[in-house]
Amino acid sequence: MKVKDVMRRNVISLPQNGSLKEIVAAFINNHIDCLPIVDAAERVVGVITVADLIDVFFPRYHELLRDMTVLQDKGQIASLFDTSFAGLDRIQEQLIIAADVMNSRLRCIYQDESLLQAASELQAQSVPRLPVVDRDNKLVGLLSDFEVILAMLHGSTAARANA
Repeated sequence: MKVKDVMRRNVISLPQNGSLKEIVAAFINNHIDCLPIVDAAERVVGVITVADLIDVFFPRYHELLRDMTVLQDKGQIASLFDTSFAGLDRIQEQLIIAADVMNSRLRCIYQDESLLQAASELQAQSVPRLPVVDRDNKLVGLLSDFEVILAMLHGSTAARANA
């Protein structure tokens, strides 16, 4: 089975110069956790994940969650949330573009690769999903463990039915 047989085809992407406002809108309006960033030729140049957004907007998020039980006892949660989640001011928002936030060290997978090969790459990269590209390196889909597992389950069920 090939990646193109199971990949998610309807993919939301943004250009490298997409604004922070566009990035946030793409995540919220499309309920996604991964946003491929493409150049003018629609080639993938990076990916923005929820973790990247946390780094930009909520740099103390993990620290705050880790310290939650201590803070509850002292009644300091409200003030910490106010300062941790204040976000960026308007000037900062206008200066940050997709190229500033994206992870560009991510490998894409080709739509003609075997599903097993792609699953191995997903594990090696330790990411929830990878962009799928054609031979011209243009974005054609996304592949996650979800699609891989569903394909395996479907194959296993079909094999049992034929036995």
